[in-house]
Amino acid sequence: MGESVGTVTDEASLRFDDYIDDLVLWHSQLAADPRFGAIVLLGHSEGSLIAMVAAERTGAAAFVSLAGVGRPADELLSEQLSTQLSGDSQQSALDILARILAGETVETVPRELAAVFRPSVQPYLRSWFSYDPRVEITRLQDPVLIAAGTSDIQVPIADADALASALPTAGLCLVDGMSHVLKEATLDPASQQRAYADPDLPVMNSLVMCLTDFLNSAL
Repeated sequence: MGESVGTVTDEASLRFDDYIDDLVLWHSQLAADPRFGAIVLLGHSEGSLIAMVAAERTGAAAFVSLAGVGRPADELLSEQLSTQLSGDSQQSALDILARILAGETVETVPRELAAVFRPSVQPYLRSWFSYDPRVEITRLQDPVLIAAGTSDIQVPIADADALASALPTAGLCLVDGMSHVLKEATLDPASQQRAYADPDLPVMNSLVMCLTDFLNSAL
């Protein structure tokens, strides 16, 4: 993002652990700065797993999973591909996914699937798929909050339930009508599109209150 783009010059060399290591270093940087006290790691969507692993490695004061996936990412990706694609494209995508999981690099990828499965990104996907959030969350000793929205069309409520089942001591905040981008929406496609595209729509206040209550309690 932004000026940090220059830190990754070769997509093919990027791994999921690079993001975890980056967050661990940020934690160390902030922990050494006297302007800051307790440090809480919050991860949204894919970032939930990144922050989850980093929280265990750093001993962060608390952790928040926001719209986080509650199963290995290949399972969610398979579900999304099965829903969004059909016919030959769907079968081709699922075949490529299976080969990546088997350790293969698929050199020839249909153009319509290149955004997800181009050869240069396959090593990153494989490294990401190796983590199971249901296992990683059990390693956390400090306060944990799992927050999710009932109108999230990318990561369903079942994922939040899976994380909560794996760590029964965690707090669970289900925000009625919240989309994946933390704004109010129905399941209607037009409402979802507005949530993603309209910067004037605020983050839902009920989520803010949930986070505030958790942090006041945890810290």
